[in-house]
Amino acid sequence: MFAGIRASLPRGTFALAAVRFMLYLGVQASYFIGIIGTLTYQLHAGTGDIAMAVGLFNLFIIAGNTAGGSLLDTRGPKAHTAVALGVAVASSALFQAAGGSVAAVLAMSAAFGFATGVGYAYLSAYPAYLSDDAEQRKRMNAIMSVVSNVAVVVGPAVGGIIATFLPSQRVFAFTAVLSALALVPAGALLRRIGASARAGERERGDSQGPEGSTLADSARTVFAAPSLALLFWVGVLAYAGYGAFDPLESLYYRDVLQVDISWMGWLSSAAGLGSVVGALAAMRVPRRWVNVRTLMLLIAFEGAACVLYVGTSHVGCAIAGQLLLGCAFGMVTPLQHTLVQMHAPLHLLGRVNSVMNAGFSGAGAVPLFAAPVLAHLFGVQGVLIGASCVVLLVPLIVMVARRSEISHLVTGESA
Repeated sequence: MFAGIRASLPRGTFALAAVRFMLYLGVQASYFIGIIGTLTYQLHAGTGDIAMAVGLFNLFIIAGNTAGGSLLDTRGPKAHTAVALGVAVASSALFQAAGGSVAAVLAMSAAFGFATGVGYAYLSAYPAYLSDDAEQRKRMNAIMSVVSNVAVVVGPAVGGIIATFLPSQRVFAFTAVLSALALVPAGALLRRIGASARAGERERGDSQGPEGSTLADSARTVFAAPSLALLFWVGVLAYAGYGAFDPLESLYYRDVLQVDISWMGWLSSAAGLGSVVGALAAMRVPRRWVNVRTLMLLIAFEGAACVLYVGTSHVGCAIAGQLLLGCAFGMVTPLQHTLVQMHAPLHLLGRVNSVMNAGFSGAGAVPLFAAPVLAHLFGVQGVLIGASCVVLLVPLIVMVARRSEISHLVTGESA
């Protein structure tokens, strides 16, 4: 099975997967425990401070994503890689020098978010530099999702172990080392895609004209293509539901489940394990099911899994919910990226992904400011259950309201 999968992938896939794994392993080890965990357990911050940290992280992910996408489109993979790895090392190393205060953690959350956003193009855009075949891209995106979700399993567990013996900020030292080591597979990746990158530059030169393409061109591309526009708006509405989780999830662990900081790592690892299973399953999805309808059904399933995750005060139910949520997410991510790569031109792909992810991150940031107020009125668990229902119902409502348009899109995507 695996020999057949390997033979069907273009050269450079595993170097790309290694870069993504090392960067994302550091993110998973550091974000939830190093930032949210430090605020919740060491600094005893309230919902307002946690919401601010998450908001800054998401805001600067948007900024980093925009900068990274533009850099990739205009300067190519080599320049993008140099900047992505450089800011990842720098932001993680700086956290060690920051003081143990809420203000310092907030500042580092912004810097770490920017670095995370710059590196996102490895997941969302680089597969298109290695192949223009839809089946190969589907498999590459599934492989990328597998390694990302292995990082979701391993990263929080490593972070939890580090936080058990050392101050939680020390997880960022681990992240800095990983980011530096990612230079090795990154060098191999750039050698493999050199010809593809040069071809991409020629395509950009032929298609964009003397003035070049701008981020506004990318936004017009998203909203002019019915499939991309639908992916954008469904994602925005669903992520608006997820936005309530970040400032309240650690409080749910502490106050409802009544578990210690290490469980932040273990429950996140359960989601990561489910995501690995989902990503592996995505590689077996028939070509005719690679469409927006399948994507929306999977997003609805994510919402149902979220209800199980936060609907009780039992750790066993939370683990089961995280496993199912991870499985659905593991299938959603490669499918979503394949559809975007299918409909977006290569010379705009980095910036198209920036527009998409800016919308998703922006939608996720909006509830951050309402979540503390709603939690005061309805309780942490009540808000999380309501947010889960939003994720469940939005795609189902869209499927009913726009069923004719979706049927037309599915017909075109399956051709």
